[in-house]
Amino acid sequence: MTHEILRAASSSQMFQVTAAPYLVLDTDLRIQGANPAYLRATGRTAKELLGAFLFDAFPDNPHDPTASGELNLGASLERVLRRGVPDEMGVQRYDIPDPDAPGAFRPKTWSPVNSPLADADGRVVGALHHVEDITAVHEVLDPASGGAAAWDPARQPAAVLRRAMLAAARYARAHAAWGAAQATPGALSAAGVARRDALWHRIVHTARHTRPRGCADAVCAAAVQELPTIDAAAVTVHGGGPEPRHLAVSSPGARRAEELQWITGQGPSLTAAATGEPVLVPDMNQCGSRWPLFTEAAHRTGVSAVFAYPLRTATATLGALTLYRSQPHARPAGPPVDAETFAEITAVVLLADTDTEIIQQLRATADIDDVNAALGVLAAARGISTHDAALWLQTTAAAKRLPRADVARIVLARYGI
Repeated sequence: MTHEILRAASSSQMFQVTAAPYLVLDTDLRIQGANPAYLRATGRTAKELLGAFLFDAFPDNPHDPTASGELNLGASLERVLRRGVPDEMGVQRYDIPDPDAPGAFRPKTWSPVNSPLADADGRVVGALHHVEDITAVHEVLDPASGGAAAWDPARQPAAVLRRAMLAAARYARAHAAWGAAQATPGALSAAGVARRDALWHRIVHTARHTRPRGCADAVCAAAVQELPTIDAAAVTVHGGGPEPRHLAVSSPGARRAEELQWITGQGPSLTAAATGEPVLVPDMNQCGSRWPLFTEAAHRTGVSAVFAYPLRTATATLGALTLYRSQPHARPAGPPVDAETFAEITAVVLLADTDTEIIQQLRATADIDDVNAALGVLAAARGISTHDAALWLQTTAAAKRLPRADVARIVLARYGI
């Protein structure tokens, strides 16, 4: 049976949307997930790969007597599964089957990284295989290799050169995406697409190293790690009820700052969610008249700057990504240059479809609101306490084998609410 951690990794929006190619493998090295970027990079389909043994799907090139892909990749994955730590393979020649010519292989050079996937108890249950196709840039930036035909498995480029290869490969991929998007109004520049691609990598790799509980946790952790001068981050959604849903917070301080806004009924996160526009406060000392209650309370928690970005769909604003700075600067600075792009990626991660965390949280918020409203109606209509109303609702839900929220909505409909 596929472990739930592997299923979660394979179905997460981050895994599906990122431009970086990834495979999810179980401990038997069977493929449990392949994201669209990986399928594009290898010219394969999900039907061909899912459930297949890795080296059946990608055998060594039988026409190359020096092929070392299976041996090296197998050894790397064994280390990952046994030790529970990531393993970078450097540069690896590994030809892949040519989907357009049965029996033929395409020469390929990759930069693979393998990482453990662990459960809540720290047991390794699989591996995440990430590759970057550096075939073209390897031949250009490392001409001493003589090209793919003269591949020397014992010769690895210096670390600086390998980073240059990766950067060039990612930029080329981003530039291709930019070219394809030029027909779209408001398309980013090639540099903008490359920067967004790099941020995707950072978020995914933060998730890989920290094993967060979900995509929102990975976003918050990556924001603190990758955005200069940012000390904390929070992702909050609002379902229209009196209570927020803190989808993720990076620290107790961020949680407290978010809670203060809901207690006082004012602040940057609330304003961004209400207006659908970014709210940038580089110096909390300058906004006392705008949010007097929140500003005074935030000062006591050490907040010196706040940058709140709305999480928007095409038709609504559902919450905010809020970045906090706790260290005051002699000359207050604005948000990091990549903060707005980071916020846009957050919206893509969390709003990609109706099965994402944010929609689940919104449904939960709506359920709580309806239950609380129904308890008030029952208590008033029947002259009973809200405690007795809660007991009635729970008993009725159990008898009808329905969720409490569904019974609550029946009550509200009966009383015309």
